[in-house]
Amino acid sequence: MVKIIHCADVHFDSPFALNDPRNAELRRTEFRSAFTSLVMYAKNYGAKIFLIAGDLFDDEYISKDTANLISREIASYPDCRFFVSPGDSDPYHIKSPYKQMKWPENVHIFKSNDLMKIEIPELNTDVYGYAFTADNLQVNPFSNKKPQNQDRINILVGHGDMSASDSQFCPITAADIGRSGFDYIALGHLHDGKGVLKVGGTNFAYPGCLEGRGFHEPGYRGAMYGEIDKGVCELKARRFSKRRYETIEVDISQLVTENQIIEAVRLATANLGDDTALRIELTGILRPGFIFNPHSIEEKFKGFNFIEVKNKTTPYIDANTLRYDKTVKGIFFRKLESRLNSQDIKEREEARLALQYGFNAFIGLNIIDF
Repeated sequence: MVKIIHCADVHFDSPFALNDPRNAELRRTEFRSAFTSLVMYAKNYGAKIFLIAGDLFDDEYISKDTANLISREIASYPDCRFFVSPGDSDPYHIKSPYKQMKWPENVHIFKSNDLMKIEIPELNTDVYGYAFTADNLQVNPFSNKKPQNQDRINILVGHGDMSASDSQFCPITAADIGRSGFDYIALGHLHDGKGVLKVGGTNFAYPGCLEGRGFHEPGYRGAMYGEIDKGVCELKARRFSKRRYETIEVDISQLVTENQIIEAVRLATANLGDDTALRIELTGILRPGFIFNPHSIEEKFKGFNFIEVKNKTTPYIDANTLRYDKTVKGIFFRKLESRLNSQDIKEREEARLALQYGFNAFIGLNIIDF
Protein backbone atom coordinates (compact mmCIF):
# COMPACT_ATOMS: atom_id res chain seq x y z
CA MET A 1 0.00 0.00 0.00
CA VAL A 2 1.22 3.51 -0.80
CA LYS A 3 -0.16 6.61 0.91
CA ILE A 4 -0.99 9.51 -1.41
CA ILE A 5 -2.39 13.04 -1.42
CA HIS A 6 -4.26 14.31 -4.48
CA CYS A 7 -5.19 17.95 -4.98
CA ALA A 8 -5.94 20.13 -8.00
CA ASP A 9 -7.07 23.57 -9.12
CA VAL A 10 -5.47 25.57 -6.33
CA HIS A 11 -5.32 28.69 -8.54
CA PHE A 12 -2.78 30.56 -6.44
CA ASP A 13 -2.98 34.38 -6.69
CA SER A 14 -6.41 34.25 -8.28
CA PRO A 15 -8.31 37.57 -8.38
CA PHE A 16 -11.47 37.78 -6.31
CA ALA A 17 -14.80 39.40 -7.03
CA LEU A 18 -15.58 40.43 -3.45
CA ASN A 19 -16.07 44.16 -3.30
CA ASP A 20 -13.71 44.72 -0.36
CA PRO A 21 -10.02 44.76 -1.47
CA ARG A 22 -8.88 43.88 2.04
CA ASN A 23 -11.14 40.85 2.03
CA ALA A 24 -9.77 39.79 -1.34
CA GLU A 25 -6.21 40.00 -0.02
CA LEU A 26 -7.25 37.94 2.99
CA ARG A 27 -8.59 35.26 0.65
CA ARG A 28 -5.28 35.13 -1.23
CA THR A 29 -3.52 34.63 2.11
CA GLU A 30 -5.98 31.90 3.03
CA PHE A 31 -5.23 30.06 -0.23
CA ARG A 32 -1.61 29.89 0.85
CA SER A 33 -2.66 28.77 4.31
CA ALA A 34 -4.83 25.99 2.88
CA PHE A 35 -1.88 24.64 0.89
CA THR A 36 0.36 24.85 3.96
CA SER A 37 -2.24 22.90 5.95
CA LEU A 38 -2.43 20.29 3.19
CA VAL A 39 1.34 19.73 3.20
CA MET A 40 1.33 19.54 7.01
CA TYR A 41 -1.42 16.96 6.84
CA ALA A 42 0.61 14.97 4.29
CA LYS A 43 3.54 14.92 6.73
CA ASN A 44 1.43 13.79 9.67
CA TYR A 45 -0.34 11.19 7.54
CA GLY A 46 2.94 9.88 6.16
CA ALA A 47 2.07 10.33 2.48
CA LYS A 48 4.80 9.25 0.08
CA ILE A 49 3.28 10.63 -3.13
CA PHE A 50 1.69 14.06 -3.51
CA LEU A 51 -0.20 14.62 -6.78
CA ILE A 52 -1.08 18.10 -8.07
CA ALA A 53 -3.39 17.70 -11.08
CA GLY A 54 -3.01 21.09 -12.74
CA ASP A 55 -3.91 24.75 -12.29
CA LEU A 56 -1.65 25.20 -9.30
CA PHE A 57 -1.39 28.81 -10.49
CA ASP A 58 -4.15 30.99 -11.86
CA ASP A 59 -2.01 32.24 -14.75
CA GLU A 60 1.63 32.64 -15.73
CA TYR A 61 2.27 35.43 -13.22
CA ILE A 62 2.49 34.78 -9.49
CA SER A 63 3.86 36.80 -6.61
CA LYS A 64 7.31 36.18 -5.22
CA ASP A 65 5.78 35.41 -1.81
CA THR A 66 3.58 32.70 -3.31
CA ALA A 67 6.45 31.17 -5.27
CA ASN A 68 8.65 31.09 -2.17
CA LEU A 69 5.89 29.54 -0.07
CA ILE A 70 5.23 26.73 -2.55
CA SER A 71 8.91 25.91 -2.88
CA ARG A 72 9.45 26.09 0.88
CA GLU A 73 6.49 23.84 1.70
CA ILE A 74 7.51 21.15 -0.80
CA ALA A 75 11.11 21.25 0.41
CA SER A 76 9.94 20.90 4.01
CA TYR A 77 8.78 17.33 3.30
CA PRO A 78 11.71 15.64 1.49
CA ASP A 79 10.40 12.14 2.29
CA CYS A 80 7.50 12.69 -0.11
CA ARG A 81 7.63 12.81 -3.92
CA PHE A 82 5.58 15.65 -5.45
CA PHE A 83 4.24 15.36 -9.01
CA VAL A 84 2.72 18.29 -10.91
CA SER A 85 0.74 18.08 -14.15
CA PRO A 86 0.36 21.68 -15.47
CA GLY A 87 -3.14 22.57 -16.68
CA ASP A 88 -4.83 25.09 -18.94
CA SER A 89 -4.48 27.98 -16.46
CA ASP A 90 -0.80 27.28 -15.77
CA PRO A 91 0.63 25.58 -18.87
CA TYR A 92 4.30 24.68 -19.03
CA HIS A 93 6.25 26.96 -21.36
CA ILE A 94 9.35 29.13 -21.38
CA LYS A 95 7.79 31.99 -19.37
CA SER A 96 5.72 29.96 -16.91
CA PRO A 97 6.50 29.79 -13.17
CA TYR A 98 7.30 26.12 -13.69
CA LYS A 99 10.23 27.15 -15.86
CA GLN A 100 11.27 30.27 -13.95
CA MET A 101 11.09 29.04 -10.35
CA LYS A 102 13.76 27.05 -8.57
CA TRP A 103 12.11 23.84 -7.44
CA PRO A 104 13.16 21.39 -4.68
CA GLU A 105 14.67 18.08 -5.70
CA ASN A 106 11.65 16.08 -4.50
CA VAL A 107 9.26 17.58 -7.08
CA HIS A 108 8.76 16.43 -10.66
CA ILE A 109 6.94 18.67 -13.11
CA PHE A 110 5.69 17.06 -16.29
CA LYS A 111 6.71 19.20 -19.25
CA SER A 112 5.26 17.59 -22.36
CA ASN A 113 1.91 16.78 -23.98
CA ASP A 114 3.23 13.24 -24.29
CA LEU A 115 2.58 10.76 -21.50
CA MET A 116 5.75 10.32 -19.42
CA LYS A 117 6.66 7.83 -16.70
CA ILE A 118 8.59 8.27 -13.43
CA GLU A 119 9.63 5.09 -11.62
CA ILE A 120 9.68 4.82 -7.82
CA PRO A 121 11.14 1.33 -7.26
CA GLU A 122 11.17 1.57 -3.46
CA LEU A 123 7.39 2.00 -3.52
CA ASN A 124 6.82 -0.49 -6.35
CA THR A 125 5.08 2.40 -8.07
CA ASP A 126 5.21 4.17 -11.43
CA VAL A 127 3.70 7.65 -11.78
CA TYR A 128 2.64 8.80 -15.24
CA GLY A 129 1.72 12.32 -16.25
CA TYR A 130 1.60 14.99 -18.95
CA ALA A 131 1.36 18.77 -19.23
CA PHE A 132 -0.62 21.42 -21.02
CA THR A 133 1.94 23.48 -22.91
CA ALA A 134 -0.67 26.03 -24.04
CA ASP A 135 -4.08 27.09 -22.76
CA ASN A 136 -5.74 24.22 -24.59
CA LEU A 137 -5.06 20.57 -25.36
CA GLN A 138 -7.12 18.99 -28.12
CA VAL A 139 -6.37 15.33 -27.42
CA ASN A 140 -6.09 13.05 -24.42
CA PRO A 141 -2.44 11.96 -24.00
CA PHE A 142 -3.37 8.69 -22.27
CA SER A 143 -6.08 7.63 -24.71
CA ASN A 144 -5.28 4.07 -25.85
CA LYS A 145 -2.18 4.04 -23.60
CA LYS A 146 -1.50 1.47 -20.89
CA PRO A 147 1.08 1.21 -18.08
CA GLN A 148 4.29 -0.47 -19.17
CA ASN A 149 4.62 -2.67 -16.06
CA GLN A 150 1.34 -4.09 -14.79
CA ASP A 151 3.07 -5.58 -11.75
CA ARG A 152 3.66 -2.06 -10.36
CA ILE A 153 1.15 0.23 -8.71
CA ASN A 154 0.38 2.49 -11.65
CA ILE A 155 -0.81 6.03 -11.01
CA LEU A 156 -1.57 8.73 -13.56
CA VAL A 157 -1.88 12.45 -12.79
CA GLY A 158 -3.36 14.78 -15.40
CA HIS A 159 -5.54 17.78 -16.08
CA GLY A 160 -8.54 17.15 -18.30
CA ASP A 161 -12.24 17.56 -18.91
CA MET A 162 -14.77 14.74 -18.64
CA SER A 163 -17.77 17.07 -19.01
CA ALA A 164 -17.71 17.40 -22.82
CA SER A 165 -16.39 15.11 -25.54
CA ASP A 166 -15.46 18.10 -27.70
CA SER A 167 -13.73 20.01 -24.91
CA GLN A 168 -10.69 22.15 -25.74
CA PHE A 169 -9.17 21.19 -22.38
CA CYS A 170 -8.01 17.61 -22.88
CA PRO A 171 -11.28 15.72 -23.47
CA ILE A 172 -11.40 12.54 -21.37
CA THR A 173 -14.07 9.87 -21.73
CA ALA A 174 -15.11 7.11 -19.37
CA ALA A 175 -13.98 4.65 -22.06
CA ASP A 176 -10.49 6.20 -22.00
CA ILE A 177 -10.33 5.56 -18.27
CA GLY A 178 -11.87 2.09 -18.39
CA ARG A 179 -9.40 0.71 -20.91
CA SER A 180 -6.33 2.46 -19.47
CA GLY A 181 -5.31 -0.18 -16.94
CA PHE A 182 -4.13 2.31 -14.31
CA ASP A 183 -4.78 1.65 -10.65
CA TYR A 184 -5.64 5.29 -10.00
CA ILE A 185 -6.03 8.36 -12.20
CA ALA A 186 -5.71 11.68 -10.36
CA LEU A 187 -7.56 14.33 -12.34
CA GLY A 188 -7.96 18.09 -12.22
CA HIS A 189 -10.03 20.74 -14.05
CA LEU A 190 -13.57 20.14 -12.74
CA HIS A 191 -13.87 22.16 -9.53
CA ASP A 192 -16.59 20.10 -7.85
CA GLY A 193 -15.23 17.02 -6.13
CA LYS A 194 -17.20 13.81 -6.77
CA GLY A 195 -15.25 11.28 -4.69
CA VAL A 196 -13.62 8.17 -6.09
CA LEU A 197 -15.35 6.62 -9.10
CA LYS A 198 -14.49 3.49 -11.06
CA VAL A 199 -14.69 2.42 -14.69
CA GLY A 200 -13.61 -1.12 -15.44
CA GLY A 201 -10.69 -1.81 -13.15
CA THR A 202 -9.54 1.84 -12.93
CA ASN A 203 -10.32 4.14 -10.02
CA PHE A 204 -10.29 7.90 -10.66
CA ALA A 205 -11.29 11.14 -8.95
CA TYR A 206 -11.56 14.88 -9.25
CA PRO A 207 -10.83 16.31 -5.77
CA GLY A 208 -12.32 19.69 -6.70
CA CYS A 209 -10.57 22.97 -5.95
CA LEU A 210 -8.70 23.46 -2.68
CA GLU A 211 -10.48 26.76 -1.92
CA GLY A 212 -13.58 28.29 -3.48
CA ARG A 213 -12.98 31.52 -5.43
CA GLY A 214 -16.52 32.83 -5.57
CA PHE A 215 -20.20 32.05 -5.21
CA HIS A 216 -20.01 29.78 -8.25
CA GLU A 217 -17.88 27.43 -6.10
CA PRO A 218 -19.98 27.02 -2.94
CA GLY A 219 -19.33 24.97 0.17
CA TYR A 220 -16.20 23.68 1.82
CA ARG A 221 -13.39 22.48 -0.45
CA GLY A 222 -10.37 20.23 -0.07
CA ALA A 223 -8.29 17.32 -1.34
CA MET A 224 -8.14 13.52 -1.43
CA TYR A 225 -5.99 11.32 0.78
CA GLY A 226 -5.63 7.60 1.31
CA GLU A 227 -3.91 4.40 0.24
CA ILE A 228 -3.54 2.64 -3.10
CA ASP A 229 -2.39 -0.85 -3.98
CA LYS A 230 -3.01 -3.29 -6.80
CA GLY A 231 -6.76 -3.68 -6.91
CA VAL A 232 -7.22 -1.46 -3.85
CA CYS A 233 -8.15 2.25 -3.69
CA GLU A 234 -9.06 3.62 -0.27
CA LEU A 235 -9.20 7.40 -0.77
CA LYS A 236 -11.38 9.91 1.02
CA ALA A 237 -12.09 13.61 0.66
CA ARG A 238 -11.00 15.99 3.42
CA ARG A 239 -11.71 19.68 3.93
CA PHE A 240 -8.78 22.10 3.78
CA SER A 241 -10.55 25.33 2.82
CA LYS A 242 -10.51 28.14 5.34
CA ARG A 243 -13.77 29.65 4.09
CA ARG A 244 -16.84 28.75 2.13
CA TYR A 245 -19.18 30.61 -0.20
CA GLU A 246 -22.92 30.13 0.23
CA THR A 247 -25.97 31.55 -1.55
CA ILE A 248 -29.35 31.45 0.18
CA GLU A 249 -32.69 32.44 -1.31
CA VAL A 250 -35.29 34.07 0.93
CA ASP A 251 -38.81 34.54 -0.45
CA ILE A 252 -40.25 37.78 0.94
CA SER A 253 -43.57 37.72 -0.93
CA GLN A 254 -45.55 37.69 2.31
CA LEU A 255 -43.46 40.29 4.16
CA VAL A 256 -44.36 43.94 4.55
CA THR A 257 -41.53 45.50 6.60
CA GLU A 258 -37.74 45.59 6.46
CA ASN A 259 -37.56 44.22 10.00
CA GLN A 260 -39.47 41.15 8.85
CA ILE A 261 -36.91 40.64 6.09
CA ILE A 262 -34.08 40.92 8.61
CA GLU A 263 -35.69 38.30 10.82
CA ALA A 264 -36.27 35.98 7.86
CA VAL A 265 -32.62 36.29 6.84
CA ARG A 266 -31.53 35.69 10.41
CA LEU A 267 -33.51 32.44 10.57
CA ALA A 268 -32.22 31.28 7.17
CA THR A 269 -28.58 31.85 8.16
CA ALA A 270 -28.70 30.63 11.75
CA ASN A 271 -26.36 27.69 11.08
CA LEU A 272 -23.70 29.71 9.24
CA GLY A 273 -20.70 31.28 10.93
CA ASP A 274 -17.80 33.65 10.42
CA ASP A 275 -16.09 31.29 7.93
CA THR A 276 -18.86 32.00 5.42
CA ALA A 277 -18.94 34.47 2.55
CA LEU A 278 -22.68 34.86 2.17
CA ARG A 279 -24.97 36.02 -0.61
CA ILE A 280 -28.64 36.49 0.23
CA GLU A 281 -31.00 36.59 -2.75
CA LEU A 282 -34.36 38.12 -1.86
CA THR A 283 -37.02 36.73 -4.18
CA GLY A 284 -40.78 36.85 -4.63
CA ILE A 285 -43.37 39.42 -5.66
CA LEU A 286 -43.36 42.59 -3.58
CA ARG A 287 -46.63 43.80 -2.19
CA PRO A 288 -47.81 47.18 -3.54
CA GLY A 289 -45.95 50.08 -1.94
CA PHE A 290 -43.41 47.91 -0.07
CA ILE A 291 -39.87 49.22 -0.39
CA PHE A 292 -36.63 48.28 1.37
CA ASN A 293 -32.90 48.95 1.15
CA PRO A 294 -30.65 45.87 0.72
CA HIS A 295 -27.61 47.75 2.07
CA SER A 296 -29.31 48.55 5.37
CA ILE A 297 -30.12 44.83 5.71
CA GLU A 298 -26.47 43.92 5.12
CA GLU A 299 -25.45 46.28 7.92
CA LYS A 300 -27.50 44.28 10.43
CA PHE A 301 -25.31 41.19 9.98
CA LYS A 302 -21.74 41.28 11.26
CA GLY A 303 -21.07 37.60 11.99
CA PHE A 304 -19.94 36.59 8.51
CA ASN A 305 -16.68 36.79 6.59
CA PHE A 306 -18.58 38.70 3.90
CA ILE A 307 -22.24 39.38 3.18
CA GLU A 308 -24.15 40.88 0.28
CA VAL A 309 -27.90 41.14 -0.22
CA LYS A 310 -29.26 40.95 -3.77
CA ASN A 311 -32.74 42.21 -4.55
CA LYS A 312 -34.20 39.72 -7.04
CA THR A 313 -37.82 40.48 -6.27
CA THR A 314 -40.41 41.46 -8.84
CA PRO A 315 -42.64 44.50 -8.24
CA TYR A 316 -46.35 43.81 -7.97
CA ILE A 317 -47.80 44.30 -11.43
CA ASP A 318 -51.44 44.82 -12.23
CA ALA A 319 -50.92 44.12 -15.92
CA ASN A 320 -54.53 44.72 -16.94
CA THR A 321 -54.47 48.21 -15.43
CA LEU A 322 -51.01 49.14 -16.67
CA ARG A 323 -51.83 48.18 -20.26
CA TYR A 324 -54.32 51.06 -20.35
CA ASP A 325 -52.54 53.44 -17.97
CA LYS A 326 -51.88 56.71 -19.83
CA THR A 327 -49.14 57.88 -17.44
CA VAL A 328 -45.40 57.41 -17.96
CA LYS A 329 -45.59 54.36 -15.70
CA GLY A 330 -48.05 52.68 -18.07
CA ILE A 331 -46.00 53.54 -21.14
CA PHE A 332 -42.88 52.19 -19.41
CA PHE A 333 -44.61 48.89 -18.62
CA ARG A 334 -45.92 48.45 -22.17
CA LYS A 335 -42.42 49.00 -23.58
CA LEU A 336 -41.17 46.15 -21.40
CA GLU A 337 -44.11 43.75 -21.54
CA SER A 338 -42.97 41.67 -24.48
CA ARG A 339 -39.50 41.31 -22.98
CA LEU A 340 -40.94 40.32 -19.60
CA ASN A 341 -42.59 37.38 -21.40
CA SER A 342 -39.61 36.55 -23.62
CA GLN A 343 -38.46 32.96 -24.14
CA ASP A 344 -34.91 34.23 -23.57
CA ILE A 345 -34.02 33.93 -19.87
CA LYS A 346 -31.40 36.68 -20.06
CA GLU A 347 -33.82 39.06 -21.77
CA ARG A 348 -36.52 38.35 -19.15
CA GLU A 349 -34.07 39.04 -16.31
CA GLU A 350 -32.92 42.30 -17.87
CA ALA A 351 -36.56 43.39 -18.30
CA ARG A 352 -37.35 42.44 -14.71
CA LEU A 353 -34.46 44.55 -13.44
CA ALA A 354 -35.48 47.45 -15.67
CA LEU A 355 -39.02 47.26 -14.30
CA GLN A 356 -37.74 47.14 -10.73
CA TYR A 357 -35.45 50.15 -11.19
CA GLY A 358 -38.10 52.09 -13.10
CA PHE A 359 -40.91 51.53 -10.62
CA ASN A 360 -38.61 52.47 -7.73
CA ALA A 361 -37.66 55.67 -9.56
CA PHE A 362 -41.33 56.55 -10.13
CA ILE A 363 -41.93 56.67 -6.38
CA GLY A 364 -38.82 58.77 -5.70
CA LEU A 365 -36.35 56.18 -4.43
CA ASN A 366 -32.61 56.46 -4.94
CA ILE A 367 -32.15 53.57 -7.34
CA ILE A 368 -28.43 53.32 -6.55
CA ASP A 369 -29.49 51.54 -3.36
CA PHE A 370 -31.11 48.78 -5.38
